[in-house]
Amino acid sequence: MLTGAEIRWLSEGDVRSAWELETAGYPPEEAASLESLRYRQREAGELFQGYYINTKLIGFVCGTRCFADYLTEASMKVHEPGGPTVCIHSVCVDVTWRRKGVALSLLQHYIRAIAQNQTDVQRICLLSHQSLLPLYTKAGFNNIGFSAVVHGPDKWYECILNMERC
Repeated sequence: MLTGAEIRWLSEGDVRSAWELETAGYPPEEAASLESLRYRQREAGELFQGYYINTKLIGFVCGTRCFADYLTEASMKVHEPGGPTVCIHSVCVDVTWRRKGVALSLLQHYIRAIAQNQTDVQRICLLSHQSLLPLYTKAGFNNIGFSAVVHGPDKWYECILNMERC
């Protein structure tokens, strides 16, 4: 981790800052709304982590749980407590901090926290554009091919990490 860095659960007070990172980091058709991020923090706060440098949020990862084995439009809309699958919705890092290991460090911390605190989780799923596949495979995810989920004009790949390996 970087000097002065801390990874911790994102508080309700930091959701707006996360949304600002989200809207700056994703095209409008892919970015989550402020209300969606508030919902995820409220309902699945144990799956919403922030990366802070000297108390400033510079990145985050958030997810929800579902009973599906993979990502679907429906599984990405509602948090289903007790579901065996964690669906990561966003991995976002401020543009000035990209390519410095923040996203990888955040993902590794996130995976460890789930393995330690949510032992009933069987898998973590996420969608990726082709350009980010190396990041996710380095974090331990397997690319299983194109996803049926559509968000914007570009194709998405589905990546899965089986927790029995962690």
